[in-house]
Amino acid sequence: MISVEKVIQDIWILNDAGAVLYHRIFNKNVDDQLIGALMSALNLLAEELERGGLSNFEIKDKKYIILKQHGLSFIVNSSKKTKEKKIKEEMKSIVNKFFNLYPKEMLNNWDNDVSIFTDFEKHIKDSLQDTIDKFEKAFW
Repeated sequence: MISVEKVIQDIWILNDAGAVLYHRIFNKNVDDQLIGALMSALNLLAEELERGGLSNFEIKDKKYIILKQHGLSFIVNSSKKTKEKKIKEEMKSIVNKFFNLYPKEMLNNWDNDVSIFTDFEKHIKDSLQDTIDKFEKAFW
């Protein structure tokens, strides 16, 4: 059996208004709506500074990557040690799964009820680090 390293720690999916449609936080120290607002503000600032928006940045020991598609921002983070190419590959897989489950037509008619996205994690769990991984990495 091939073991695939899970590289994504946190993920947020935001609409253009900055509302958090879905989030999964690896280490719950910060309110998800607050971090979502921060990510949205950083992306807006980056769009003012450079066409295409912010694609990545680093804070402390984490690397954040932002991908915009169909009016949504997908934001993930991972360890700084993880290669950006690997993170982006996982991220593209997550984005594809999202739009397969929630097609653009459905999102265009969406009633702003974020509860429809709550089961998304079960579809992407193979990409997400879990707390057992975190525990093992602390000791090995």
